[in-house]
Amino acid sequence: MLLGAAGPFTHAPCSLLPYPFPKALFAQSVELAKPFNLLVEAVSRDTAWLCKTVRTTVGHDPFTRRLLELFEAVSKEGIAQPLALSLNRSDYMIDAPPGAPLEQWRALQVELNTVSVSFPSLAARMTELHRHSMRRLASDISAAERAELTAGRPAIDAVLTLADPPSLPPNGSVSGVAAAIAKAHAEYCRRHASDGAGGAASVVVLMVVQPNERNVVDQRGIEYTLWRNHAVPLVRMSLGEIHARAKLDGSRLRLAPATDGAGAVLEASVVYFRAGYTPNDYPGEAEWAARGLLERSLAIKCPSIAQHLAGTKKVQQALAVAGELERFVGAASAQKLRTCFAGLYGLEEDGGAPVEDIVQKAIASPDGFVLKPQREGGGNNLYGEEMRTSLQTMSAAERASFILMERIRPPSSPMPLMREGMLDGGECTCELGVYGAILSDGKETLWNESAGHLLRVKLSGVDEGGVCAGFAVLSSPVLY
Repeated sequence: MLLGAAGPFTHAPCSLLPYPFPKALFAQSVELAKPFNLLVEAVSRDTAWLCKTVRTTVGHDPFTRRLLELFEAVSKEGIAQPLALSLNRSDYMIDAPPGAPLEQWRALQVELNTVSVSFPSLAARMTELHRHSMRRLASDISAAERAELTAGRPAIDAVLTLADPPSLPPNGSVSGVAAAIAKAHAEYCRRHASDGAGGAASVVVLMVVQPNERNVVDQRGIEYTLWRNHAVPLVRMSLGEIHARAKLDGSRLRLAPATDGAGAVLEASVVYFRAGYTPNDYPGEAEWAARGLLERSLAIKCPSIAQHLAGTKKVQQALAVAGELERFVGAASAQKLRTCFAGLYGLEEDGGAPVEDIVQKAIASPDGFVLKPQREGGGNNLYGEEMRTSLQTMSAAERASFILMERIRPPSSPMPLMREGMLDGGECTCELGVYGAILSDGKETLWNESAGHLLRVKLSGVDEGGVCAGFAVLSSPVLY
């Protein structure tokens, strides 16, 4: 399990033991994957509602405004490819009020990610690592050593007791993601037989990556699984490289050989975005031009720009408003999805008294809320005094670019952690991510599956949760 860019690789930060997670809440979170997939799909197809909802945030958010403008432009021109593949990850934290019994704990959604959802490869590896290490530990540790290790640490003792195959759930995250991409590739080839790119052998999946990607090993795991399990080739290009080498042939996306001229022209069947979710991915107009080229192409986007926008925090908040879910899903699904909603509040510029009331409540109790912008990648939210100061100094128009979310109060467990070969640890909290995949053309759903899980842990008191951003480490759940 490695992270790296142009320099040397290092292992991904990880916990040395799996983290105890309630079995019932794990099962409930996995069960929600398919309904959330259908929700993302339905929201992305309702152009008027999506644009109206996102537009309330863009007055002081130029990046989201640029995405919205591109979506409106390609929608007006006519979407070239109605098929879209969404690889989602819904992230949950356990809300455990002080003194509440386990039966009253709830798994609440932190966010729903629809673009560049990371770590399906490393998450699967983490499960294998813990299954191996726990079996070895159970075999090699003596009773005296176990007593010393677990003295005063009942949670560690529970992990050692639970760490057998039934309690360590299997994790098909990388195989599930690869299978969904392969399904999209096959459907593209079935519907759009290549007419000049050299036949089926030259049709490839295009992964859009950052120029100096640290999480390259996670991405390579998907590439190798896609080839090993499905014989589907994948190429990697940055937005800058796409601008230099890609063009539309009609609406087909053609990829020219590298500058040395070697190789054949390729045709992209699926554009799989592992970049493009942060303003840093667009240092100039070339990158925006490349994004526009991709969106206008016949290739199946993963995600489409509509699905990208459907994952914004504003959409998450808007869907929590009474009656909104029923616009997109049936009553039974809406009721099921609401079980995981935390308190979410919009900060619209013209929101009047309700907005001012919740803002003043957050200023008075800053530890009870999180202020979230429309961003992915970790390290963007505001907490505590920083949040209070921001709310006190922002204009109403600036506040509209954010939402407020009530803080979730998770339980903690002691965990040994390792970063860059150095041992660390202490009381930790966890965040469970459940992957899902849906392929649809708006009329027919061709694929809708749960696709494995990811568990991240972080020291108690650390607010943010990104692994690559340096806040959390990879782990896996042991169920109790």
